[in-house]
Formats: sequence, C-alpha cells, structure tokens
Amino acid sequence: MNNAVKKYAAIGLVSLLGFSMPSYAAEGAEPVNQAQKLSPEQQLAYTAQNKNESVEKRADALRQLARYPNQNSLVAVARGLKESDPQLREAAIIGSDLYQFEYRWRMISPLLTDSDLTVRMTATTNLLREYSAMTAEQQQQIEQPYNEVVVYLSEQLEEPKNTDSQLLLADVYRWHKEWKKADSLYQPLVKNSPNNSQAWLNLSDNYRAQNKDIEALEVLNKGIAQLPKEASLYYSKALTQVRLNQKESAANAIKIAATLAENNSYYWYLTGVLQENIDIDFATESLEKAYLISGSPEQLYAVCDIYVRHGNEKADACLVELAKIAPEYVITQLKEKQTQSK
Repeated sequence: MNNAVKKYAAIGLVSLLGFSMPSYAAEGAEPVNQAQKLSPEQQLAYTAQNKNESVEKRADALRQLARYPNQNSLVAVARGLKESDPQLREAAIIGSDLYQFEYRWRMISPLLTDSDLTVRMTATTNLLREYSAMTAEQQQQIEQPYNEVVVYLSEQLEEPKNTDSQLLLADVYRWHKEWKKADSLYQPLVKNSPNNSQAWLNLSDNYRAQNKDIEALEVLNKGIAQLPKEASLYYSKALTQVRLNQKESAANAIKIAATLAENNSYYWYLTGVLQENIDIDFATESLEKAYLISGSPEQLYAVCDIYVRHGNEKADACLVELAKIAPEYVITQLKEKQTQSK
C-alpha cells in the first residue's frame, strides 16, 4: 500500500504525548448521556476509564481495545497502564497490542519491574515478541524479566498436560532466538496435541525466523492435513509461499483462508492483492468485500487503486468517497494513475 495512505491512516496514533483528549474521556464527563452517543470502540474506551464501573468490566473493555488501535483507545490504554489495580494494568498491556513497538516500549517497559508478577510477565511477553527490533540497551533491560518468565513457566511444566505453559515457554524461547530450545517444546506439542493450530503456526514461525521457509511450509502442510478448516494455517501458508516466490499457490492458499474465515477483511484484502495477476475480476471483488466488512480507509484506498489502474467504471465514484477522508495529495496520485492507465 502507498506510504502516504499508511501515513494519513495512522494520524493520531504516532505520538503518545501529542494526542488531544476526547471530551468523553475527560474528568467530569457525564457518563450516561455521553456514552449513549458513542460508537462501539468509543464506548469501550469510555467504559475502560469509567471509575464507576467494576474493575472486571473495565478490564474487559481494555482488553477489547486491542481490536481498535485509535486515538481514543490510546488514551484509555495509557491511563490503564497507570491504574493502581494490577488487573487493570495487565488488561491495558493486552489492549496496547496493535500499537507500534516503539510506542509500546515507552508505555509498557516501566511495568517490567511492576510489583505484581502477572503484570510483569504480561509486560515481558508483550515486548519480548519484538526482541529482534530492540536496541542493545532494550535487550539488556528485558533480560532479567525474560529469565523470570522462563523460570516461572518451566516450573509450570511440572504439572501434567500443561500445554498452555509449554506453548508460551516455546514462544518465549523463539522470541529470544533460542531456536533449538523452542523446537524441543513445539515438536512434542504438535505430536501430542495435533488439533492445536497455534502449535503448528508457532513451530512454523520458529523455522521462518531462521529463514527456513521450506521447513516452515512442510510444517504448515502437516497442520492443514490435521486441521483442513483452520483458516489461519492457510493464511500462514500463503505468506510462506510468497517468500518462496510461489505466488500462484500463495494466491490459492489465501483464497481458501478468506473463504473459511468469510468475515476476515484482511484475508480478503490479501486475496485481492495476490489474485490481481491471476483473476482481476475476482481480485476486485475480494478488495470490495474487504472494504465492505471493515470500512477502513486503507481498504477503500485499495479498492480505488485497483479501479483506477484497470479502468473500472466505478473509479470516479470511488475517488469521490475516498476524498472525504484522504488528503488531497492521495487523490491526486490516484488520478495520475488513472490518466496513465487510459
């Protein structure tokens, strides 16, 4: 996707210190009448900050905000990370999941030394996933929390059939680039729990992280043989095949993923991208479906982009709609493409 579109779509998310406070999140806001006017994601942000609600309800709202990484959610998450109740701090960490690593590090790293073990572990595992992107100083800072998580999870493995701890410990090793240790835990998991799709996905990721895409694809094919209706396996297979330059096979795999998870807009978006050089009509329909599901500016841009490049009769109408939410220079760029395609 065009970098300009990514930039305008991310407005409001790129600064933790420069955002403006939404009126309904401010101290003294009138809860009932204000809340009734809010969109679902705004309602969650409001609930997360409403001290009149129970801790459990506020924590649930914070966790759900992970699906809506926008300015209002960011305010709620940033406040939640500073709450006195550890349940709220932990939930806020989860709610921060989709923000860029540099911002999550600034928000979450102070909780690596939190007084509550669960909060420390949640903060550690959230940030550790980005170990490869960390500076040497950040890696040094997370080493002690990492060791604490390893010790804790290793102790949990003494309990019979504790697959959740086994999977998380394998992930922790993988994130920390300890491939062999991770593999030694993933392998028995896929053998003893073959219906655990996450085990297959994460074992595949362990190979991908070592640039062993052929081995990763073999794992995914075995997982699909066990779980032929698991959309996430086909999605991961498609990405692996793209890396292996098996583009037509990748297009087929993502098409299956989108069909199985029919309301996943991102799968339909990728289907449109990968199908463009194979079946332009189906690619266009897939991008349209992605936008109808999500309503996101990025996917409206994708629809307009394929329209203008292929002379679709709906191109002008699409640009009119996009102009309502996109900067003028984005529309100008698309119109230039439209002229070139004629």
